[in-house]
This record gives sequence, C-alpha cells and structure tokens, in this order.
Amino acid sequence: MSARIAVGTTPAQLKTLAIRRYEATTGTRWREATDAAKRKWLAKTGPVIRAEEGIAADAVWRDGAWQPAGQTDLFSLTNTDTEVST
Repeated sequence: MSARIAVGTTPAQLKTLAIRRYEATTGTRWREATDAAKRKWLAKTGPVIRAEEGIAADAVWRDGAWQPAGQTDLFSLTNTDTEVST
C-alpha cells in the first residue's frame, strides 16, 4: 500500500487510490465488482486513505482545496460575477 498521491489530493484521486487498492487486495478488476461491493469498499477505505493523506475526516472539497467543515470564505476567488468598485 505504498502508492501515494501528490500533495493537493482531489476527491477523484482519492477514489482512484481506493480502486487501485481494491484491485491489488482482491485480485478483481473494479469494473467487475458489484455496485454493493464498490460502495462497501469505498466506505471502508475512504476514511483510511484520507487519514494517510493528512485530510481531516470532516474536511470538505471546495474551490480546489480541502477546507475545514463549516468554514466560510470571506473572499471567494471563484465568484467573478460581481465586481467591487472603488
């Protein structure tokens, strides 16, 4: 289980790592697994992988980065619909 993902791990990268582990552990291809088996595996390994990557269990993916749960962005850089006039 030494496969690591670079800093700034996205949710998609976490899922990819979980899939790799599934295939390495079970010897079965991910696409051959049942939906129930996939859900069970992701629920089991998701928290473990997040902990290994240093991502808090309650962290939320927002604006391209992991944010603490409940954190409010005072200055959202992704909302460019409005412009502040000076």
